[in-house]
Amino acid sequence: MSSPGDRPRAKPRLSDTYERYALGLARREPRPPPLPANAVPKGGRDARPPASTAPLPAPSRPARPSAPLAARLKRLGVKGWPRRRTFHTRAIPAGCRPCLEGRASTLVVTTLCNRDCFFCFNPRPRADALSVHGRRARSAAEAAALLEGLGIESVGVSGGEPLLFPVRTMKLVRALRRGVEGLRIDVYTNGDLLTPALLRGLKAAGVDSLRLNLAANGYGPGPARLALGWFPDLAVEIPVIPADERKIWRLALGLEEAGVRHLILHELFCSAQNADALGRRGLAAPLPAGRGAGRLTWSGVPASADACLRLVAKAAEAGLRLGLYYCSTGTQQWIAEKALRRPAPGPAGPGRGR
Repeated sequence: MSSPGDRPRAKPRLSDTYERYALGLARREPRPPPLPANAVPKGGRDARPPASTAPLPAPSRPARPSAPLAARLKRLGVKGWPRRRTFHTRAIPAGCRPCLEGRASTLVVTTLCNRDCFFCFNPRPRADALSVHGRRARSAAEAAALLEGLGIESVGVSGGEPLLFPVRTMKLVRALRRGVEGLRIDVYTNGDLLTPALLRGLKAAGVDSLRLNLAANGYGPGPARLALGWFPDLAVEIPVIPADERKIWRLALGLEEAGVRHLILHELFCSAQNADALGRRGLAAPLPAGRGAGRLTWSGVPASADACLRLVAKAAEAGLRLGLYYCSTGTQQWIAEKALRRPAPGPAGPGRGR
């Protein structure tokens, strides 16, 4: 007679809303229903379902930089992939490298937040629920098991604002450290709630670095300056509001002075959640058509994309030690397609080796 620990685990039920949010893609086809609790997958209990072999439709490509701007970037030696509109002036942050290989995921602690930024494209209504790569998780141990089953190398612990619940966040980080060998863990936060005690706790729990969205506070570098003592490789990651281009350049100079190494830029993402707010500011972009199109569920705002490229060029011209990395919708499309080609996670348990 088998013990309870030997019984097959029920495959987690997918939440389409959360999954599309995590991957950033509309699904091409419905996912199969979850296995019954007493079912054993073909090939054994530990077998993983195969990746879909259906070809992905050709994605919509972001507009390339104008000829003068492209020539300027090339002359300055800016590195990247122009076709998918990805550019960087210095080394790409360590947490971004697995992401570019489709080997990263997102753990959403909560979608509750202490801010209400007009550009936010999180699903609404906000929910205090834990999800991993789009799948609801009932506990820290289950979250770690889901991530281990994906075979990923890097995870962003995000929200909402995860540090609204610091004890919960640190418990999750410790569970990930125990359950997934060699995993890189970055915590995404607006930085409002950081204190020396909290930073010490995050470091002790096993957090590798922070991603700070300083657009939320009006581009004040204070949280980055505070956190550098514990996380010297932290990155500031912001959407670029075109009207704030000069403020963002002043932020870049302040980060350079403080010794921050990375500033990650995104164009504003227009989605069903924020299209009205962007439209009122003249920043809307056409939303992708067709739920099954295999394309991003958001669009980049063209004026914001152009501002990103100008900032990258300006940083290269100024010779900043601060590295600027433009991660565009073209980059996001490419990453999400690679993620979709991964096998779906099998019934992994906590502590299983890869």
